[in-house]
Amino acid sequence: MLAHFSLQAFDVEILQLPSSGSFSTTRGESVRTYTGLAMKIVLISTYELGRQPFGLVSPAAWLRNRGHAVACFDLTRQELDSGAVRSAELMAIYLPMHTATRLACKLIPSLREQNAGAHICCYGLYAPMNAEYLRSLGVGTILGGEFEGGLVQLAEGLEVKGKGGKIFPQGLKPSETGRSMSELKLRPPSATEKKPQGSEDSALRYMGGDAPFEAQGKLKRAPTTFVDQAEPVISLERLKFEVPDRAGLAPIAKYAHLIVPGNEFRVVGSTEASRGCKHLCRHCPIVPVYKGVFRIVDRDVVLADVRQQVAAGAQHISFGDPDFFNGIRHAMELVEAFHYEFPGITYDVTIKIEHLRKQERHLARLRDTGCLFVISAVESVDDGILERLDKGHTREDFLCVVRKFRELGMTLHPTFVPFTPWTTMEGYLKLLRVVAAAELIENVAPIQVGIRLLIPEGSRLLELEDVRGMVEAFDPESLVYPWRNADGRVDALSETVQSIAAEADRKKESRAAAFARIWEAAHAAAGQVAPELRVREARAVPFLSEPWYCCAEPTGDQFVAIGGAAAARAPEKVAAADGFV
Repeated sequence: MLAHFSLQAFDVEILQLPSSGSFSTTRGESVRTYTGLAMKIVLISTYELGRQPFGLVSPAAWLRNRGHAVACFDLTRQELDSGAVRSAELMAIYLPMHTATRLACKLIPSLREQNAGAHICCYGLYAPMNAEYLRSLGVGTILGGEFEGGLVQLAEGLEVKGKGGKIFPQGLKPSETGRSMSELKLRPPSATEKKPQGSEDSALRYMGGDAPFEAQGKLKRAPTTFVDQAEPVISLERLKFEVPDRAGLAPIAKYAHLIVPGNEFRVVGSTEASRGCKHLCRHCPIVPVYKGVFRIVDRDVVLADVRQQVAAGAQHISFGDPDFFNGIRHAMELVEAFHYEFPGITYDVTIKIEHLRKQERHLARLRDTGCLFVISAVESVDDGILERLDKGHTREDFLCVVRKFRELGMTLHPTFVPFTPWTTMEGYLKLLRVVAAAELIENVAPIQVGIRLLIPEGSRLLELEDVRGMVEAFDPESLVYPWRNADGRVDALSETVQSIAAEADRKKESRAAAFARIWEAAHAAAGQVAPELRVREARAVPFLSEPWYCCAEPTGDQFVAIGGAAAARAPEKVAAADGFV
């Protein structure tokens, strides 16, 4: 199990929530009743990469702007207010990644116990992929893709005066045929349903369709539509985004910080300029939902969100787009406007190697508009593995980008998924040698050479015959198809590397020191004498203080924290928020 890494230089404070006896909306209206359109709604995030969750602040704006009373809780920085939970008519949990989903599954039973009458919704990338299991926990509505409109539709469509004067616990009205909840069936996607168009590059390689069924019953197609849910389970509607409402969350200063050479810290804000992705990498959780489609957030909305965070003290903005260069014109016009209005504010973006190669001419302008570093999901330096993952680049493409960044004086932060079913001991050693030879040790967080591939429901990896043959039955507890490497030493090494990375973080070791320990451990595991690690003194690079990977397993500490949130039922256990605002 991977460890959760974050610098402890900044202690997280639990803010005190005013009494939730009076609820307010953005419009300043008093909301003290359960009738009408003004509903009491709790939005919950269990984890999102050390930043204020965009998946809370965006729907909060949509709902508040329509008169609903909303309380937001980011459980990485706040305690959950039991009073708010008991008063809520709708509780919606944001599931953008595997870690968040695992933690949410531990939380949902407690939410149901505290408020059996509230409707529970799960939304975000991982909601549709795990719909069946989430339904079994009592989740009434599943929303994926562009979810803001679905949440508004849900809030305005829920009937308070249902059977017995309560909202139905499963979120479903009794049908005229009198079917019980257990009789409701899932409808798979139509075979004739038109698939969204992708892009001129990676998406064109996608042949479409769900992973085939396996005779042994190991693989299951993830359902995409529920018979009794009015809202689409997956929506790719073109939304007109609204400026996120960040009221009620912990201040941005309490989240991950930027660490710059010289041990200087900067307050980091975050936003999104696009969602989805036009690429179809087999291991990516975006693909089962968006299938090669991406959506743009209007430039004015992005700038307004940046503006409010700069006013709150942000000195650096982290763009959370899956790939900032999915829409190159939108991206470049945005950074020009960003730099014009905020010339002293830096930023970082995530861009795939394929785009960094194709759009090389734009890199210098990124640098000149304040881009401090670029994160890129390299994943592997083995061309065979890269082909299996359908990454759209080769090892040489990666090295070309490294050279170009060095030429331009830019910083690249490559991320990896080094432990896969196809990883060999020699292949892992080659990865370490490439990182060292390219002088990237300071650019790679130690945990990045310890990540193990996850295969969730709906993954395009299940298209591969060898993957279907090696995975075990789907595990609803861990929400993955478990697999083992044919070489047991490789699996053991992954645990060793993760342990070294966790210890290095606790002891605040340098990246170079942690890499040296991993270098020694890897060669020992391979039965080889480690050659001397000759590394020239590298220049220090800026990086975020929470180098956590979105598709990694949650830690024991995170489960303990969620358990604490679930148990917080006494009225005095109040959360870090402004209640319903």
